[in-house]
Amino acid sequence: MKGLIKMTKKIYTKKLTYAGMSLCLLSFFAFILSAAGALADPVGKLVYNNIFKNKIDFMFTPDIFAYVNIYGLSCALVIFSLVAFFTSARAKGKKKLDGAFAGFLILFPLVVMITKGIMIYYVMVKGHFSNAITRGYDNDKFRVALSLADDVLPFIAAFLLFIGGLVIAGRLMGEDFAVEIPVAAKTPDSTPAPIPMAAPQEQSFVQPDITQFRKPDNAEPVMSQGVTEPEISQEIPQQTEVAEPADTAEQPAAEKCPHCGSELKSGAKFCSVCGNKI
Repeated sequence: MKGLIKMTKKIYTKKLTYAGMSLCLLSFFAFILSAAGALADPVGKLVYNNIFKNKIDFMFTPDIFAYVNIYGLSCALVIFSLVAFFTSARAKGKKKLDGAFAGFLILFPLVVMITKGIMIYYVMVKGHFSNAITRGYDNDKFRVALSLADDVLPFIAAFLLFIGGLVIAGRLMGEDFAVEIPVAAKTPDSTPAPIPMAAPQEQSFVQPDITQFRKPDNAEPVMSQGVTEPEISQEIPQQTEVAEPADTAEQPAAEKCPHCGSELKSGAKFCSVCGNKI
C-alpha cells in the first residue's frame, strides 16, 4: 500500500580485541618449530653426511615434487605462523583483531594437528619405529628419528597456534558488544519514514514543605516594600464663568437713610452708618 510507513532495525556488532604478548610468543615459537620441520630433509642430509661414512644424495625427497608432497603442509604452516606473528605484533597494544582472524587461527592449525597426528601414528605403529631404535644401526635410528621429527615439530607448532586462537576467541567473547540503531525503511513512494524519537522520561513532582516558610504568630508586621505608584493629580479644571448679559431693564433706585442720607442695603432694618432704625 502506498504511503505505508515501515520501521526496521539493524544491529551493528563490532568485535575487536588486542593480541597481547601471549599470542606473539606462541606464534613466534610456532614459526621456529614449523620451519625446523619443513627444513628437516635438507638439514638432515647435511648432518647425515657429516656424521656417517656412507654418503647420501637425499634423505626422503629425491626431487622438488616429492618435497612439496611431503613437506607442503609444513611450509604452509611456516607462512601462516609468520603472518600470525606479524599481525599479533602490530595489534599487541591496539584492538585490531576480529573474529575472522581468531577463526583462521583455530581451524587451520586444527587441520594440521589432525594430519600430522595421523602421520605420527603411522610412523610409530606402521614404520617399525621401536625395532629401528632397539635393533637398527645408527644410520637407521637417525632416519627414523628424523622422520618422526618431521611430523612432531609441525604438530607442536600447530598446537601453539591453536591455543593462541582460543585466547583471541575468549577475549572477543568477553569484549563483544552490539549497538542497535533504528533505520527508517523507504516507503513505496520513495519517501523515507520519520525516525521515532525517544519520549522524555517523566519526572515525579515532590510537594515542597512550606511549613518552614509560614509566619509565626508573634512576628511583627513588616512593611511591604512594594513599588509605589505615581500619584495622579485629580485637579478638576476650573470652568470659566461666562458673564451674563446685563439686563436692559432699569434697576430701581437704592433706598437712603432718612437720618443721614446714606445708601441702605436692600432689606436692611438699621443704617450701617448712623445706626438708627429705619
